Amino acid sequence: MHATLSNGQLQWMAKLTLLMRQYLCWSILFGHLYTSVLCLGLKQSENLFQKPRLVLSDESVSDTSIHFENSASLPLNDSLSCEDLGGVGSFSSTCLLNSNLYLSSNLYIHGTGNLEILPHVSIECPKEGCMITFNMSGNVNLGQYVAVVAGSVVIYAANLTVGQNSAINTTSLADSPPPQTSGTPVGFDGAGGGHGGRGASCLKNNKTSFWGGDVYAWSTLSEPWSYGSKGGSKVDSASGGHRLGGEGGGRVKLIAEDMLYLNGSITAEGGDGGLNGGGGSGGSIYIRAVKL
Repeated sequence: MHATLSNGQLQWMAKLTLLMRQYLCWSILFGHLYTSVLCLGLKQSENLFQKPRLVLSDESVSDTSIHFENSASLPLNDSLSCEDLGGVGSFSSTCLLNSNLYLSSNLYIHGTGNLEILPHVSIECPKEGCMITFNMSGNVNLGQYVAVVAGSVVIYAANLTVGQNSAINTTSLADSPPPQTSGTPVGFDGAGGGHGGRGASCLKNNKTSFWGGDVYAWSTLSEPWSYGSKGGSKVDSASGGHRLGGEGGGRVKLIAEDMLYLNGSITAEGGDGGLNGGGGSGGSIYIRAVKL
């Protein structure tokens, strides 16, 4: 028995074969595109994991504290992210910093959003002249018991809140002051550092050739931005060359476009003197806000 196909059936089978070939071609094409997109996604994921991050001085981070090495290990300021600092969120929306940061070089943070430092967090760079800057277009909020410690602290914000018992502290962390402004050493006595006035002499008798540090910073009284100066003293050879006079105070600049709510402390005091050295002079605190 022989089977025969009509012309219509032959045309239908030819069309079916053509459709199957087209379907196979489209399947191969879409498979290729999916593979390309998948490879691209994996490559981008690798780039995210390979993103330059701050190098930690100790690979093991404990007690939510992060220690950063010197500036050679830091990415460029523009590439710092909220996550780089152990926080949550982003500087373009809201960044929550919930880890202690211990720095050995300057820190500059810039963003168009808000910055909130959660309670009991410390951000410290206890080196003379080290600078910490928060330059935010939104609000900056320092929670309760927050400590920001450095030689210079600068905060720009729409609104700035310094919570209860929080501290911005630059005491005894001044960088080098202008020449001849530190107290002069006399034996183991030392005169005080100068700044807005001449430093006092701690000698009991009136030896006027040994004065405290010279006056300076009068030209910037309307916007003070000067370090305090050191108290004078001889170098103590018994303690490895340690100076016996107090260090100068650092600098603080707080700029709030609207309101500054201050319920903590801001200090830029000079270091204490004593029987063997003069006291350092205080630094500078400059605050500008519409409402305080």
